[in-house]
Amino acid sequence: LYRASLLRLAPRSAQGSLQLFIRRFCSLISDKSAGSDEASVDSVATAAAAVSLDKVASSLASTSTVALSASGRAQTLADLANSSSTLSQLMSMGVDLSRAERCPGAAPLLLSLDYETEFKPRFQLLLEFGCLPREAADIVSAFPSLLATPLPVIRDRLDYFQRAGFVRAPEMLSRQPTILSMSPESVDSRLARLQRLYLFSNAQLVSASTECPKIITFPMEHLAGVRTCLVKGLQLGATAARKMAVLHPPLMVSEQTRLYRNFALLTSVYKLHPDLIASNPLVLVKQPQRVAARLKFLTELNRAQFDPQLPLYTSLTKAVTGSDAEFCNRVADCSPARYRAFLKTL
Repeated sequence: LYRASLLRLAPRSAQGSLQLFIRRFCSLISDKSAGSDEASVDSVATAAAAVSLDKVASSLASTSTVALSASGRAQTLADLANSSSTLSQLMSMGVDLSRAERCPGAAPLLLSLDYETEFKPRFQLLLEFGCLPREAADIVSAFPSLLATPLPVIRDRLDYFQRAGFVRAPEMLSRQPTILSMSPESVDSRLARLQRLYLFSNAQLVSASTECPKIITFPMEHLAGVRTCLVKGLQLGATAARKMAVLHPPLMVSEQTRLYRNFALLTSVYKLHPDLIASNPLVLVKQPQRVAARLKFLTELNRAQFDPQLPLYTSLTKAVTGSDAEFCNRVADCSPARYRAFLKTL
């Protein structure tokens, strides 16, 4: 009766694992109660305790919630760490379980993982590649499927970046670990397309990919759309588009709407020359509301002079970066209270 009830409640995808668990559980009860007509409560409890919590959870785990506590509260991987030596060891190595379990299929994978034979060799491989322990832990946290990837495959993917001249590859991969889900051929093909698209030199391509590794995994259609926006929409030309992408690689993954709005403000309201904007590409990717507010405030202070060739120069990039307190201290030379009072008038 219990078996039928459990199977009715279980998702179809989990029924195979659940049936295996039920068979093992019943077998344990039979072993404990052999020689008696009826299994005692103690026998059942002992048998239940003998069943690995990892196996129970991996049978029923979803990608975000792996079990229910006695009170019915959803339990996470972190909640189960005290009962699982593997999870507690992963946490001691710096793996963020709450981040990892947000990845599809991560909970069952981590719960059934063998620390010595599956985790340690892959973690050691990342360390030998040049990753700091913190960087290696970040990679596992963001891309736990790496722990199910064969070691020769991981080694081949890491070796590609060394052959391609990515000196800061460990840092790059820790910031965008899903790159390791791609084959060397796929990465190489995407980088080649990106190089042709923006007319990068080899050194520029490596530098841009290192500074913004997201461009390796981002949809190529978006990267091409941003270039079209810069070259034709804003009429900056191919040379300026390449210069801007080299100066600030995250520009390539920015929203086109934001680029248009900021460019219109800078050219129409503040009459800035396109060449000046091309030299300060970061200003195009900031929130339009922030750009408009800060430039208007600087105008009221008579500090909105952004040409480095003229007196009283103010850096356009510094004007739109940093916190409000940093902006007031480094650029506007006023108290944060004065800027907050100005913002209330907008």
